[in-house]
Formats: sequence, structure tokens, C-alpha cells
Amino acid sequence: MKVLLISNMYPRGGNFSGIFIKRQIESIEKLGVQVTKVVKRRKNPLGYFPFIFHSIYELLFYDYDIVHAHYVPHSAFVPAMMKRIKKKSLIVTFHGTDARIFPWKNRINRMLTMFVVNRSDRIIARSEEMKSVLEKLGCPGKKIVVISAGVDTRLCHPIDKNKARVDIGLPVDKHIVMYVGRLHEMKGVNDIYACAERMSEILFVMVGDGAIKTDIGNCIFVGTKKYDEIPVWMSAADILVLPSYSEGLPNVVMEVLSCGTPAIVTDVGGCPEVVKDGETGFVVPVGDVDALVERITYLLDDKEMIERMGRIGRMDMIERYDRVMLMNRLKAVYEQLCDTG
Repeated sequence: MKVLLISNMYPRGGNFSGIFIKRQIESIEKLGVQVTKVVKRRKNPLGYFPFIFHSIYELLFYDYDIVHAHYVPHSAFVPAMMKRIKKKSLIVTFHGTDARIFPWKNRINRMLTMFVVNRSDRIIARSEEMKSVLEKLGCPGKKIVVISAGVDTRLCHPIDKNKARVDIGLPVDKHIVMYVGRLHEMKGVNDIYACAERMSEILFVMVGDGAIKTDIGNCIFVGTKKYDEIPVWMSAADILVLPSYSEGLPNVVMEVLSCGTPAIVTDVGGCPEVVKDGETGFVVPVGDVDALVERITYLLDDKEMIERMGRIGRMDMIERYDRVMLMNRLKAVYEQLCDTG
């Protein structure tokens, strides 16, 4: 089976944007699917010109069975427009803002999105919440399949907390609340800083880069870490917080739960689907710093609850979000389209 993968988001150099797509491709290639990649190589808008030309060339001349485009309409418009030339099945994946924000901005955006939807054979949504958004937009429910990028539960596994802290130079005698991701206001990092100001005895460890930083003494910034180092950092934390204002289905939350560390997230996007409130962490209202402080305090005061949530979270990720399992589901979608096409 030959798949032509088209994506405007893909990691390059020090930019890890779209890393979950790369991991998904690597996983499905291990299942015997041959993937040819057409990806946007430059971050700036001018990078779309070679990306579009390369997409057209491969669509016309490459021998493929299925086209799989990530992000609508940025990567999916050209294959949707050319679908009737090669008459091959087209799958498109919505990842977040392309479903939740872009088509709702204006009439043109909605028309572009629905043009792609109407020419697609299957639509992949990363969460049940995203599926409901797409159905409200007008996407036929029978076309939509919910498959997230999943988590590598073999790589993301629990490590002894004290050992992890010693290995990366964090104190073993302090409560540690961790954030992993871009330091961006939409990720709620300012809310984390507000918590830090009110919880001076707690160490807040910020893993990632971005423009929004603070000089609050109990916040430390360690920069971006390699993917295979992340499980050590996640295992070193007592809690991960992700107080986002907008999300799709956050991989970082699946990863931290797979490492046996509970998470506190906001009630946006697919976050409440990943975190079972009261079982594997807590879900708080978006923008509610008081609720965030209260839940952090409540959890840190109960070591047994942290350990119990960690164990349940680990098993839940294996059962629901293991990447190999989910990529087998995606492969089944490919095979179904090949059989019917």
C-alpha cells in the first residue's frame, strides 16, 4: 500500500512543529505502509510556493493508492482540487484550529473548508469534541473517524521519581509542578505564573521555549528537551499543568499520563477526554487561576492520590491511546478505502 502524505506542518531543524505527524508516519511505516512525504520545508509564508508545486508534481506523477493530507485547507486544498484527475481516495486530518477557529472566521474560510470536506473520502478528527465541531460545520458524520496521534507507551513509561530528579538535577525534597510546551499566552502560561506567585513553596519547572517568561523566583526555565528525554522530566514531576485557552487533543497530556504522572488541564478541546476528572487528574475552568491553585494544592497534599492517579493514568493510556493500536486503526481505514476504491 502506497500513501502520499501531504502536510504543511512538519519538524525541521530546531522547529518541532508537527512532530506528532512525524511520529505517526514512523509508526505506520513499521506496519508495512509505504509513505512518500510532501512537506513544507520553510516556516515563512514563501515556503508555500515550493510546497504547492511539489504537491502538484507528486499528485500528478507519483504512483500512490491514497492521499492523506494533514491540516485543512492548508495542505488539503490542492489534493482536493486535483482529486478528479487521478481519482484516488483522499483522507484529510483536522488537528485543532483548522476545525475550531479557521472555518468560523468568515464565509470564505468556511467555503474552502467545505470544498475539501466534500471531496474527501474520510475525515480524521483527533477527538470526539472535534468530531462534534466538524458535524456542526456541516461535515457528514459517516465520513468522520476519530483517531488521535496517540502516545508511544513504550518510550513514555514511569521512572522512579527520585532517580529522575537526581539525573536531571532537580531537588528531591520539593514539590514540583511542571509545564511542557510552548511558552505562549494561549497555553495559559501566565496563569501558571500567577499560581507560582501565590505558591512560593512550590517549584514550577517550565520545559519549552517561547517569548513569555517571568522572573518569579520559584519558576525555572530549562528550554526544549529531546523527545527521548521527556519521560525523565515528566516522571520527575509531581503534577503536570496545561491551563490552555485552546487545544486539540494535547499529546503532552497523553505522554505525562503514560509516564505515571497526573495532569491538571482546562476544559477546552479534547483535554477532558484525555484526563478523567478525579481519576487521572483534574479538569478546571479555563482562565480560573483560583481553581488551578486549589486543585494543585489539593493534589500535592495527598501523595497516595498522586500515586493512584499515576497508576490509573498509565493503564488508561495503554488501553485508549497507545500509538501502535491507533495506527493499526488508521491502517484499517487505508485498507478499507483501497478495497472500495
